[in-house]
Amino acid sequence: MITYRSGQPPALDAVIALYQAAPLRRPVDDLPRIRQMFERANLIWTAWDGDRLVGLLRGWTDGAYHGYICDLAVDPNYQKTGIGRELLRRATEGNPQVEFILRAAVTATDYYAHIGWQRVENGWFQPRTA
Repeated sequence: MITYRSGQPPALDAVIALYQAAPLRRPVDDLPRIRQMFERANLIWTAWDGDRLVGLLRGWTDGAYHGYICDLAVDPNYQKTGIGRELLRRATEGNPQVEFILRAAVTATDYYAHIGWQRVENGWFQPRTA
């Protein structure tokens, strides 16, 4: 049975293992950076199978108008079971006045349309330099 938790970041070694398994390109060899990513996020939902982290959503919101989903990662052995959809539902349902955006991994581009998210055509980004 999958259980869901909010607010508390999981242990970083579990996060890194999930990022690598998903695979989600993140700086997994830079532990201080991964730690900072979670310390500064104000929207965290996790999915657990017992004591095993099998899904993760990390993001930010001002709670009033805008929000951003930074990470949605689901262990490949648990994909296509509704975990990603449920993490997104839990993150967004408590914030009906917030418009959330996300930047999809290339391998997940079709997934978001499949679950009812709309494509953004008017976005821009500043690439990281480090």
